[in-house]
Amino acid sequence: MKHTLPALSALAAILLPCHAMAQACYDGEHACFTFAPERQEAGKIETGLIGLESKKLTFSGDIRLRLRDATSPGGVPYADGDQQATRGRARLIYDATENARVFLEFNFSETWAGSDSYSDALAGEDFNGISQLYMNVSDMFGGGFTWRVGRSEYILANGLILGSCDYLQRPSTFTGAWVSRSFEGHAIELFMLDDYGPGQFQAANPGAGGVRYFGGTAKVDIKGLAQVDEDKRFVFEALRPYYMAGSGEGDRPSNDDWFGIDASGQLPWEIDWDGGWARRFVDVGDDNDAMRLHLEKHLGVFDGVLDEASYTLTDCTGAMHVNPADFNTAGLLHQYGGAWRSNLNTNQFGVKVTPGLDIDIDVTALTLNRRGASPQQGDFELDVIVGRMFASGVHASVAYGFDNDERQVFFMQLTLFF
Repeated sequence: MKHTLPALSALAAILLPCHAMAQACYDGEHACFTFAPERQEAGKIETGLIGLESKKLTFSGDIRLRLRDATSPGGVPYADGDQQATRGRARLIYDATENARVFLEFNFSETWAGSDSYSDALAGEDFNGISQLYMNVSDMFGGGFTWRVGRSEYILANGLILGSCDYLQRPSTFTGAWVSRSFEGHAIELFMLDDYGPGQFQAANPGAGGVRYFGGTAKVDIKGLAQVDEDKRFVFEALRPYYMAGSGEGDRPSNDDWFGIDASGQLPWEIDWDGGWARRFVDVGDDNDAMRLHLEKHLGVFDGVLDEASYTLTDCTGAMHVNPADFNTAGLLHQYGGAWRSNLNTNQFGVKVTPGLDIDIDVTALTLNRRGASPQQGDFELDVIVGRMFASGVHASVAYGFDNDERQVFFMQLTLFF
């Protein structure tokens, strides 16, 4: 009975009329970010000039240098140390036919000599290989379904359960198959995958192998159902239910289940909101719950200098993740591994300031409550991120965070898109 309820609920959600490209049933604005703008794509090249079978080719990429320096008082547990890392990616998209596209991404990453390890940027364990390679085919076998097969990034539950955190050094990708169907602005998608990505750090026990999962997601366009104009806003605009389960197969078989729903819309006074709730039904152990609520208001006051204000609430009763995209979901110090890895409650108050000269400043104040699950490592944190795109095409950013127990961390990053 423990597994029946989420399975039936997810099946009902999947049967609802929906819209999708493969992997489109999530909000792209997940919390994990890279301190840089969205990746930029280059224009298409007619491949007749370079002798490829594909009709068109898109080529793009980026290179990034990141520095991190952290300190904490003696005897207080925290990841002290300096870390320097470089990552480069090159992406090629081949339009093989009118309906078929192939995506190929190479990833190179390394830590510099003498660098400490941090997160997945492990000293002496660089990655140099294919991080993504999949085909995306619409109407492959008829019926209007879109298929994606291969190794790909994937985000489930807005990064709470599965994610490919762009902040991290080595790729976190999943091998599997996704099939989706569009229905007048709504979406359904079914998937099967494993978490045995090229970095291997993403498995719960590094080096122990991967786990196979299957599940489904859906997106219900509330505005579409109500047949309102695109510029009108609803308190609820979209609902995204999902279900995932361990298949009981793989190197480390899992029989856990996950069920939840994400939603978004707009409240009075033009306050945008998004949020979600999820439960992990643990096969051996206690079940865990998690929730997130994010409120954001565009201000544009003081000649646009004070651009927007936001509030985020997160709450988790235990580990929810398989591999979450949750860097900075609980502060830059990342003391608890993110919001979804432990029994943690946070309140986060943020403002965005645009003082001019193309500079963006994000300031966030957080309260963190471990609730006695394990030793508390700071209960208040303040973070500042400053970024600017220069005329050279390089985006530079610096970030600084500190807590009430004198832990502090400093980041510097340079990113160039090509």
